[in-house]
Amino acid sequence: MATYEPDFYIPENIIGYTGVLSKNPTVYFLSKTHYGHITQVHEDWTNVGREVICLNTQYAFGNRDGKRLFEKDTARAMVHTSRSAMTLIDAGTPPPELTHAIMVHSERKARELVNRKIEYDVSSENVARAKHPGQSPTDAEREAVQDQPILGFWWTKTAPVQIPPGTRLYALSQ
Repeated sequence: MATYEPDFYIPENIIGYTGVLSKNPTVYFLSKTHYGHITQVHEDWTNVGREVICLNTQYAFGNRDGKRLFEKDTARAMVHTSRSAMTLIDAGTPPPELTHAIMVHSERKARELVNRKIEYDVSSENVARAKHPGQSPTDAEREAVQDQPILGFWWTKTAPVQIPPGTRLYALSQ
């Protein structure tokens, strides 16, 4: 099976993560034109893997309520609130826990294949997620991350707000 979007899901496009860094966080990617993420662990195994990448022209996201990442894409009628806030990463080399997701999860999410009724054989890599889901953070670990000061920001392609200097997101927003 071919790797899904190998030119987009690269370390240079990683901007941040949600969850606990040491416990298979969801890794977020953004380029000048597209966005997507890799979910490493989820209760529903079909939601693990690489999200279909989308144009970022009408995409907006940020830590709006101080506890959770909120995303919306009006072009896709998508609205999503994560269970935790996004931690933005510095402009240097991303942590290995994040780049590891690129190597371990090369497949497209099985959920997207099923929901879109694509004629496609779900890969053995997808199915392995059901049998070996990986280590997910406990509620206490997730709450410990949420108890730390959360950086509030809001990003849109045309009007980013309160993006901290020195982060990859800031560099991309310039």
